[in-house]
Amino acid sequence: MTDQPLLRNLVEPGIVRLTFNRPDKLNALSTPAIRALEHELDAIAVDPAVRVVILTGAGDRAFVAGADIAEYRGNRTEAFAAYQFESRRVFDKLEALPQPTIAAIRGYALGGGFELALCCDLIVCATSARLGLPEGQLGLSPGGGGTQRLTRAVGKIVASDIMLGARRITGERAFQLGLAVEVTADEALTETALARARAMLKIAPRAQTEMKRLIRQGFDAPLPVAQSFEQEVLLRLYSTEDGQEGIEAFLDKRQPEFKGK
Repeated sequence: MTDQPLLRNLVEPGIVRLTFNRPDKLNALSTPAIRALEHELDAIAVDPAVRVVILTGAGDRAFVAGADIAEYRGNRTEAFAAYQFESRRVFDKLEALPQPTIAAIRGYALGGGFELALCCDLIVCATSARLGLPEGQLGLSPGGGGTQRLTRAVGKIVASDIMLGARRITGERAFQLGLAVEVTADEALTETALARARAMLKIAPRAQTEMKRLIRQGFDAPLPVAQSFEQEVLLRLYSTEDGQEGIEAFLDKRQPEFKGK
């Protein structure tokens, strides 16, 4: 492993993996890690060659076990606030990334690690996964969107149970709650996440981006408004090259050749 806090590698054409790389610290988030993540997200967002992003952690003990609490020491209010605002901006960028994102979780995903996963479109868990928001045990509260994204994902009762008692849930429990789409053996996690990513490569890029946006934005809109968003997107996609290619390929009984146009 290098001393870089975040590693990027092309797994297969179209699929990029970002690996949080501080295994000796359970991949805890630090200011350099947050900045490295923002740099990669900015580059990926404008790169049409990247179709899917998988986030994972180095080693077999953690996805991301939260923030590096050493950075919190000393009651440095201005520095603490700056870090929190910077983290929020980067987490929001992750959620708004045009490409689909998959969090592949092995071991601990606590605090900011769980919040990162909640920004992704899909979560895949290993059986060793342990997820939670234990900030209350530090006399603090989540600050990377956890109180809001978790509540929207599982409802206020379950979110309260997880946060107010600092409960750590298993990968199996995450699957039961609908947080994770699949739970698998630790040794199969990488291939399981890749299988999901490969399936996403079969979808037309523009349609994928638009559906992701509809899911995220429409969820909080009144139903009639969200339906209007949906119909407007469909009509726009119909007139694209990929929209017409998909129709023709279906009728010709062949695989479509999407170009992202």
